[in-house]
Amino acid sequence: MNVTEQKIKQARQKSIEWIEYLATKPEKDLERRLRINHQQYAIAVKEKMEDVCELLNIMERIIIEARIYKAENNIADAPNEIELAIADIETFVAKTEERREILNDFNLQGEESPSIDQTHENNDNQLSLF
Repeated sequence: MNVTEQKIKQARQKSIEWIEYLATKPEKDLERRLRINHQQYAIAVKEKMEDVCELLNIMERIIIEARIYKAENNIADAPNEIELAIADIETFVAKTEERREILNDFNLQGEESPSIDQTHENNDNQLSLF
């Protein structure tokens, strides 16, 4: 069994899984995948590679079914890694700013209360009475 035959077998076995995965991708990505698939198919036909044509036909069907599945079930696009990283950074910055505000509030409260040296002097004066 050659590599292409193995890929055909795998595509048939995992088609449902691939359809569900591809349905989470943005429509423009699915359209791009379909366009690339058509270009590869044209090359495979020109080179008379029947097994590659069969694989590309299966992949085309999977991509089209993913688009239909996505549309029928209103599946939202999964965020990409960059969007997730940006969200993490925004969360980190927000928490840092929140901590900074708490620290500033704490420091402002500390200025209103007597300093440690003043408190220590008051205690010394009270002890001298005994």
